[in-house]
Amino acid sequence: MEVLRTPSAAFEGLYGWEWGEPSYFTSKLFGEVRIAYWDLQPATTTATTTTTTTATESPKPHSEVFLLTHGEPAWSYLNRRMIRPLLEQGYRVVLFDQVGFGWSDKPAAQSDYSYERHVAWNEDLLFSHLDLRGITAVFQDWGGLLGLRVAARNPDRFDRLVLSNTALPTCDPRYEGHGYISEGFFAWKSFVHSGGLLAPGGIGKLFGRAARGPSCGPDHKLSAAEEAAYQAPFPDGSYCAGVMAFPELVPTPPSDKTGRPQMLGGLENREAWTVFEAWSKPVLLAFSENDPVLGGCGSIWLEKCPGTRGQSHCTLLGAGHFSQDGGGKQLVQAVIEFIQHNPKEGTSKL
Repeated sequence: MEVLRTPSAAFEGLYGWEWGEPSYFTSKLFGEVRIAYWDLQPATTTATTTTTTTATESPKPHSEVFLLTHGEPAWSYLNRRMIRPLLEQGYRVVLFDQVGFGWSDKPAAQSDYSYERHVAWNEDLLFSHLDLRGITAVFQDWGGLLGLRVAARNPDRFDRLVLSNTALPTCDPRYEGHGYISEGFFAWKSFVHSGGLLAPGGIGKLFGRAARGPSCGPDHKLSAAEEAAYQAPFPDGSYCAGVMAFPELVPTPPSDKTGRPQMLGGLENREAWTVFEAWSKPVLLAFSENDPVLGGCGSIWLEKCPGTRGQSHCTLLGAGHFSQDGGGKQLVQAVIEFIQHNPKEGTSKL
């Protein structure tokens, strides 16, 4: 497997990114692939010189771990508005770039990407390497398509789930009536397949358009420097095999309007649903008001997942698909309140 690695110079001077270069883990599951991650600890003193953040008056125990995820064609930069508020609450924050994105290695051929490989890479990093437990995961887009599979296979590792503009598609009509395969998704799949993101600066411009369009949220619109930060991992089209491959990996039925149905992953996702239909741990839905791709995918969780009951689900007003951009402030406030109202055993509800 040929693997490309974005030159480190491409990431110099990233606007609004406070967290420096990542740490790396080399997975050897399918040949050697280097995965980038950040494991950020809250400060344990009040010194203002700390490189992370100062402690709050009542810091949460470090066993509280927030896992922040991203989808396609984003990378961990998407979560930049959420990191510091969570650290300031005393939480440990872990985030990573999916293989093919961000600072992580990028297999050069689209055929190198599969649903199963990415689930395995996620587990290899999070559990074999970091041995994370007590996780509160924020799943957005492909962060959820993959992360929900990981959670279903490793439920003992997770304490709480936050779902934002994500899905677990099955090709099963019992589930698909809830908007999993939307007209917006088919339009996105066709746009990516046509090479719409491969033009110079095309990925950065996508995020800029999302922030300027009718789905723009209350957070500030993206600057040219922020668009450049989203583009940074992809100096040219040769680095974009993952970007091109991911829409094709979403399980879709034979009626797929693009003419390229993908059934792989559907059976495994149905098996994952059997776990979530009995999942009683807290689950928060924080979907955007204006997501044309996955905006209708929350209702099935209210119907089928016991963990959603009694939670203060929220709609991110004005936000579009990239909820951490258009609705980042709303999202981080919602997840902080969620964890406070669903304390671990032995701690008090705030």
